[in-house]
Amino acid sequence: MWLEDKYPHDTKDWDWLPDAGRNGWLVIARDKKIKTRPRERDAVLEHGVGMFVFNQKHDPTKWEYFKLLGACLDEMERIFDDVPRPFIYLIDRAGGLSQYDLGRHQQPMPPDE
Repeated sequence: MWLEDKYPHDTKDWDWLPDAGRNGWLVIARDKKIKTRPRERDAVLEHGVGMFVFNQKHDPTKWEYFKLLGACLDEMERIFDDVPRPFIYLIDRAGGLSQYDLGRHQQPMPPDE
């Protein structure tokens, strides 16, 4: 499912991430900054989300995304089944996966605006 199949286009990550954790969704994201933004990272941690993030220096084309996904989907599903949540894994340009340390970049969460 695409995020916009269920949520309006401008829905904030912290609004849908609780549903992802509660429903046990395997999340695949293109937003590289989601892993370091305190509010989004906190939502991943608090709601037990399992997430994979494309982590290339330059955004791939649509077809390159599909190739990367095809190269690592079996491993993503294995990780999703075997690794306790919450977690974030980064997908490199060759389709390799590496676990992101959710303890890094700890900063206080800014107050709601």
